[in-house]
Amino acid sequence: MPVHETHHGNPPHGRIEDKVAVITGAANGMGRATAERFAAEGARLVLADLDGEKLGAFVEEIGAGGSDVVGVRGDVSSEADVQFLMCEAVRHFGRIDILIANAGIIPEADLASATVDLWDHTMAVDGRGMFLSCKYAAAEMVKAGKGAIVCLSSISAFAGQKGQAVYGPAKFVASGLTKHLAIDLADKGVRVNAVAPGTIDTPAVAQLGKEGIEKVISMHPLGRMGKPEEVASAILFLASDEASFITGAVLPVDGGYLAQ
Repeated sequence: MPVHETHHGNPPHGRIEDKVAVITGAANGMGRATAERFAAEGARLVLADLDGEKLGAFVEEIGAGGSDVVGVRGDVSSEADVQFLMCEAVRHFGRIDILIANAGIIPEADLASATVDLWDHTMAVDGRGMFLSCKYAAAEMVKAGKGAIVCLSSISAFAGQKGQAVYGPAKFVASGLTKHLAIDLADKGVRVNAVAPGTIDTPAVAQLGKEGIEKVISMHPLGRMGKPEEVASAILFLASDEASFITGAVLPVDGGYLAQ
């Protein structure tokens, strides 16, 4: 599994200055926006994605901006790949301070059209992938007696929706894992929280088409989709010391969707 070149520089001071942050699913959407925000806040980054070509280009871009960053191509549903990712983080930077467990897929399927293979693949990526990422990152954090994990959940983990017979249950895993790991790791100095985005303007959502996008926008009281940068801001808060007394929380970033 190829590892892209590490770039060294002098990032600006920020709320997570010099923290080592592992971000999965970092080449697109909310993962990419989070990586950009973390770089601006002074973090040292370990970025992971299944799309090695896009990840490599992004790592070069972030590195050219002056951040310390390394990219690792891998599949979060593979235990070997996740172990390798965390080992690379420790090899390059000596520790892991923050994990953003973002990698996931968003299939649309109702019960009739959903196949067993689609269910298994979604649970492997969105469920097992998050479990593995948390498991092996937390093992390094426990050694240091501190750390912060932020998982990506969804409004689909709280509100029933048409066409989400597979994705919705997978995001229940994200929220449930967050709460149980928060208790399991609290006495070890590791905080575990999650964000639950509503409909965010990402390439995946763009595939819904004009009619589909208008429909989902109408379901959000603020009358628009969210921006990846807005989710990144919530993730940054939960990962930073500003949230030092917060664990087990699932923060909606949803334009009021769940308030209805």
